[in-house]
Amino acid sequence: MTGSIKVPVPGGRISVRERGSGVPIVFLHGGTGTGEHDWGAVADMLASRYRTVVIDLRGHGLSADDERTLGVVRFGLDVLHVLRALGLPRAVLVGFSVGGNTLLKLLARDPRPALALVTIGASARGDASRVEQIMAGPWPDYLIKLEHTVGHGPDYWKDLRSALAHDWAHNLALSDDDVRRITCRTLVCHGDGDRIQQLDYAHHLVETLPAAELFVAPGAGHAVQLDQPELFLEALERFLRRVSPQVS
Repeated sequence: MTGSIKVPVPGGRISVRERGSGVPIVFLHGGTGTGEHDWGAVADMLASRYRTVVIDLRGHGLSADDERTLGVVRFGLDVLHVLRALGLPRAVLVGFSVGGNTLLKLLARDPRPALALVTIGASARGDASRVEQIMAGPWPDYLIKLEHTVGHGPDYWKDLRSALAHDWAHNLALSDDDVRRITCRTLVCHGDGDRIQQLDYAHHLVETLPAAELFVAPGAGHAVQLDQPELFLEALERFLRRVSPQVS
């Protein structure tokens, strides 16, 4: 099955594209990215064995944000609306960067929607001292050039970056006890050259999560699935096979 729909949510509409059938895997992209850019290739390769669901976060890509309520809390609630609309009480949840942060925030409050969790370059706690650094950049050219149909003007990405940086700094503050509530099997992925989120933090996340394992991608930066797609896909599929009794 392949198809695109718009899921109504409070203050917006979330664009969702599905491929394949089987155990559902829901993908969340990074800040100022889009679902198809960050996850389209991976979803295509998995569609022969899984039901892949690629989401555009509100305010990104084809997803409307009528109330301008960007942030990890709102993103997480949107994910719940999408799961309900698709008739999915639970799914394997995969998130890159802001998408991973969103899933950590969501599941620390209620871990039940996750059959399993995969994060890439994610964090559970923001840092207000780094907002100025994030705003100064540099920002990858490929992100600057992405089109967001809900945006206004060529510099819309700057508005996204600003809103997300401040939201990360002030609204993402999970304690280790909060993180320990996420009891599902988890794969924490990180590039050994990530300059956005240091590798040491990935080790801390794995030590804190009750059922986590670490995959470090050599030669990858922040976006492991884009920098080392074959290695990432191998690691993801090995993880899914290992947790298959829990996710089937």
